[in-house]
Amino acid sequence: MQNKRGTRALTLNMNENFLPKSKRSQLTIFIIIAILIIAVVVLFFTFRGSLQIPGKPANLETAEIQNFVQECLDDSLEKVVFRIGENGGYYFPPKISTPFLDVPYYIKNNKNLMPQKEKIQEEISKYVSRDLVFCLGDFALFPEYEITKGKMVAETKIEQDRVLIDMNYPLTIIKGESKSKIENFNSEVPVRLGIVYNAVAEFVEQQIESKAEKICVDCILISFAPQGLKSNIFWEDNETSIFIVRDFNSIVKDREFVFNFAGEF
Repeated sequence: MQNKRGTRALTLNMNENFLPKSKRSQLTIFIIIAILIIAVVVLFFTFRGSLQIPGKPANLETAEIQNFVQECLDDSLEKVVFRIGENGGYYFPPKISTPFLDVPYYIKNNKNLMPQKEKIQEEISKYVSRDLVFCLGDFALFPEYEITKGKMVAETKIEQDRVLIDMNYPLTIIKGESKSKIENFNSEVPVRLGIVYNAVAEFVEQQIESKAEKICVDCILISFAPQGLKSNIFWEDNETSIFIVRDFNSIVKDREFVFNFAGEF
C-alpha cells in the first residue's frame, strides 16, 4: 500500500513539473489579468469621490448654482444679441453714428463702414460677460455657500440661424464638507444674425458699387427679399437714411429681431 501511494504521489509531482510551457504561459497571463482587474476596482472605489464629469455638477447642491449661472447666461445672451441688432452690431453706438438717433453709419462718403463679423462676436462676448456679472450679483442669493470665482472667458460664434456662446467660468463651491467645481457653460439664441449680417453686407457693397446718389432700390430687393427680410427706410435728415431690417423668422419670446444701420446719400 505504501508503495502504491508513493507511486501515485510521484506521478502527480511529475505531472505538475512537466506541464506544457503553453499552459504555464496561459496560467501566468490569467493571473496578471486578474491582478490588473483587482487593481482597477480598488482604484475606482478609492478615487470615485473626486471624479466628476466635465460640465455636470457633482451633487444636487452644485446643480443649484449651475442652474442659476445657466439661467443668467441665457438671459444675458438674449438681451445682448437684441441690443447688438438694434445698434447695428455694437452694444454702444460708435462715434461715427447719426447725430440724433445714434445709428451707426455703414455708408458714408461712399465708404463701407460696416463692422467685421469678428468684431461683432467680440462685442457680444464682452457685454454678455459684463451683464452676467450683474445678473449673478456675486451670488448674494446663496449665502450658505462659499464660492470662489475664477476668470470669466467667453467666445461667441455667429452662425446663419443662431448665435452661440461658450463660457469658461471656474467656480469652486463649498458647503460644509462638500466641495465641487464647475466651469464650462454654453448658450444659444435662435436669431438669424448670420443671415441678416450677410444680407446687409451684400446691400452695402452693391450700393457703393452702384455709386448712386440715391438709395438703390434694386439692391435692397436683391439682398433682403430672398432671405425673407423686410426693410423699412426713413430719413433722419436730408442726407441720412435709417435702414430697419426686420426678420420675422427670428422671434424670441414674442420679440422680433431688428437690425439697424444708416447710410449717407
